[in-house]
Amino acid sequence: MAKPIPLIGAGGVAGFSTLLDSSGVPAERYLERAGISPEVRENPSGFLPGRCVWNFIEGVSQHEGLRDFCLDVARLSDWRQAGWVPPLSRAATLGAAIRAMCVSYVREVPMVQLGLSVKGPDAWFWRRRIADVRGWDGNEPAEQYMLSFMLALIRAAAGPEWLPDQLKVESPASGWAAATAGLPGVRIQYGQSLLGVAIPARLLSLPVSIQARRPSAAPADTPPGTFSDSLRHVLRHWIPGGAPTERLAAEILGTSERTLRRRLAEEGASWRSVLHEELFRTAVARLQEGGATVSQVAQELGYSDASHFVRFFRNHAGVSPGSYREQVELARQLARNAPSG
Repeated sequence: MAKPIPLIGAGGVAGFSTLLDSSGVPAERYLERAGISPEVRENPSGFLPGRCVWNFIEGVSQHEGLRDFCLDVARLSDWRQAGWVPPLSRAATLGAAIRAMCVSYVREVPMVQLGLSVKGPDAWFWRRRIADVRGWDGNEPAEQYMLSFMLALIRAAAGPEWLPDQLKVESPASGWAAATAGLPGVRIQYGQSLLGVAIPARLLSLPVSIQARRPSAAPADTPPGTFSDSLRHVLRHWIPGGAPTERLAAEILGTSERTLRRRLAEEGASWRSVLHEELFRTAVARLQEGGATVSQVAQELGYSDASHFVRFFRNHAGVSPGSYREQVELARQLARNAPSG
């Protein structure tokens, strides 16, 4: 079975885009350049290709003069709103909170691995990439983005000004020229095998109280386990504005059309079958929501002729979209009128 591509939760990208907008940076322009649908801002669920996310961050960093912006993310935004934070609220000590983050963060960013290593009086809070991201020129924005959250978590117990004595990073010193001003007195080792923050082991027992600021946090989506699942997540962010072509989908996934077809065939799927599954899934969801005509739903899905959409829906559901919506409304009326037990 074909392996899934490296993915990152879409929620962080949506929040990052909002933060950029508030700083006067046209985030939508960089989203499109990186192959990310602007729809992610309205629907920040599911996952995005890792290479697209880091190309987005790299593009902003290079062209907007914000080489240290990623290091400021936790300070400029409310990091407690992130989807991986709620499990940390049950931790009583810094050590327990770090270990909780090592599990919860990877659910949203399955292309990395986090860990806490303790040996005697020394401890290292580390992050390692477990997948190569082709087409991405630099690692430093990703490292600084991750470091901002690692420092924010430690400071929740050690104080807002805490800095490590030592820091290990994977990227070369040239990528950290602007960011090092925010790390005074920190001894940084470049070109290492991972990103690591040195912590005195005694700090791990400090009490910590972290309150997640997501009033009704939805359960995190399950990371895709196959290549076709990765493609489905990509399509879900593009379909509301019209599905991408096979060529664009292959480009977003960092592969060729030929390889895309081959990897789907290994799973008994095809571009057409996966695309139609997602078109139908989206159509059903929109018809169940109500508020839009059949013609409007057809247009949202990229059909220039509503009759083609009606034919497509009937082939999958056995009824027309209009009849399906009537059945949904009838079922709701029956449920409302049913006598309470």
